Amino acid sequence: MVSVFRRSPRVSLANATCRYCPAPAEAGQQTCAAHAGEAGRLAADPRRAGYRDPAYLRARRAALKRAGGKCEACGRPLGRRADGRPAFQAHHVDGDPRHNDPSNLQVCCLACHAGARRPS
Repeated sequence: MVSVFRRSPRVSLANATCRYCPAPAEAGQQTCAAHAGEAGRLAADPRRAGYRDPAYLRARRAALKRAGGKCEACGRPLGRRADGRPAFQAHHVDGDPRHNDPSNLQVCCLACHAGARRPS
């Protein structure tokens, strides 16, 4: 009996390139190491793991409450995301992303944190 389903040719990922850049993809993956998602970003910069820490998230919420919906650098009202949450970033005043005390976090609008009006 002949099957009505065609066999798909095997696709080799050994010579595949990343979905986002011309770099070779990791074995068995569709992306290179630089674009491997959160795990890749954390492997490249382990300090970023602190941004998932529950203590940091609590301190961030406390800083947002303290700011009252305004940027602490320029005083402008914070923008809103599509889901209604405020769009802001918490700036570590001392520059150490591991020091997550609310007094060390400054609530900034995206423009201030990006550097247009960077807090000093």
